[in-house]
Amino acid sequence: MMSKIIIEYFPQAYQDLNRELVNHPKLLELLAKHPANEFEVRLSEIAAYCDVILDGQYFPSELEKLAEILVKKLVEKRVPVILSSF
Repeated sequence: MMSKIIIEYFPQAYQDLNRELVNHPKLLELLAKHPANEFEVRLSEIAAYCDVILDGQYFPSELEKLAEILVKKLVEKRVPVILSSF
C-alpha cells in the first residue's frame, strides 16, 4: 500500500510577510513571545503593531488578504518619508 504525500505551499502573501518581518526588530521581539504554530495569534500581533484593527473570524482567503495588507503597512513603517520644501 502506497501512502500519499501531500505538499502544502504557503501562499505568496505569507511568504512576503515573513520576508518583511526581518526589517522590524521590535516586532520580532513581540512575535518571539508566541510559538510559531500559533499563526493566528502572531498575525494579530503584527496587525496590532501596524495599527490594523481586527474584528471577527476570518476565512483562509481573508487571512491571505490580511497578510497582503500587513505587508504594505510594514513597508510603509520602514520607509522614511523625506519632505523637502521648495
